[in-house]
Amino acid sequence: MAPSKSQLLTSATAALLASQGALGQQLTKPILNPEYDLGAMSQAFLPHLIAPAATSISKWPWGKLPAFCKSESIHEGFSAYDMEVYEVTFADCSQPWYMCRHNGSTMSVGGMINAFGSLPVGTRDFIRHIVVFPDFMTPGVAAHAKSGSGDLMFGHNYLDTSLWIHESGHIFDRQHGGNGDYSATSAWLNAYNSDSHLPTGYANTNQAENFAEHVILATYDNVVPGGLAGIPAPTPNHQAVQNQYTNVKNLLGNKIRKVTGATCNRQPTPLIGITSPVVCMGPDALAQGACVGTPNMKRDENGHDALIAAAEKEPGIYEPASRWTESA
Repeated sequence: MAPSKSQLLTSATAALLASQGALGQQLTKPILNPEYDLGAMSQAFLPHLIAPAATSISKWPWGKLPAFCKSESIHEGFSAYDMEVYEVTFADCSQPWYMCRHNGSTMSVGGMINAFGSLPVGTRDFIRHIVVFPDFMTPGVAAHAKSGSGDLMFGHNYLDTSLWIHESGHIFDRQHGGNGDYSATSAWLNAYNSDSHLPTGYANTNQAENFAEHVILATYDNVVPGGLAGIPAPTPNHQAVQNQYTNVKNLLGNKIRKVTGATCNRQPTPLIGITSPVVCMGPDALAQGACVGTPNMKRDENGHDALIAAAEKEPGIYEPASRWTESA
């Protein structure tokens, strides 16, 4: 019998604390006053980050799913049998993305696809799976990024554009950091040290979160007319964080722009491919003939799921729900 959510809660909370602690120490610079209002920025993004047409949306037959989606559903205390898989192709990319959604999630299929599609195609290039749950077993979590494997997970109905860009920022951080995170490199720390402030209170958490916040700022400065300087009063002092968001703009270039005619350049690396291996949901699906020839993941001696790479086993980065507005 699978462990219940209550049984898993203690270990999940420990993993959350361990993963956040491993990201580094709290920062010490003062926070802008006023700080950036990410909810207002999400609304400002909407007219300028419009998802391209989804040229194909195919729901997989019940019985099989990407291995990562199965692993995460088990880790979050859900049954893999309740996961839906959508193979989605957009007009700007002939390669599909594989998105997994728990059938009890408050986030609709259309909302999930539109939120992801709204990201610039250069950002989507670095993301492998989107996984949506009704909630996380650690209370008060809005989203969870697995930066090493390029996977993003969301709970409830968190459709805020700023949140999705922030989570993508964690993947950029890992994929541009060489053997570690870019936010730990001298290039980033020099930019940080050259500025007088942090953009938000949450950026004060650690350098990884600070970098991800600046990915929001850099994307905004690229795609919203007038950029950061054009935000209506009370306008945060963008010059006090300019070296940091300019560093991000230079690092990521067109990956965080809406470029007319741009198409995908998916980024399979030693850590990620465009999908994880396809596996059977479980023995019941196998017995019903729903996944003939598809392996059924089993736990290894360390409690991990077989077929899951080391990058996928990292604790990941959890974002608190308290700082994001739940969209309808």
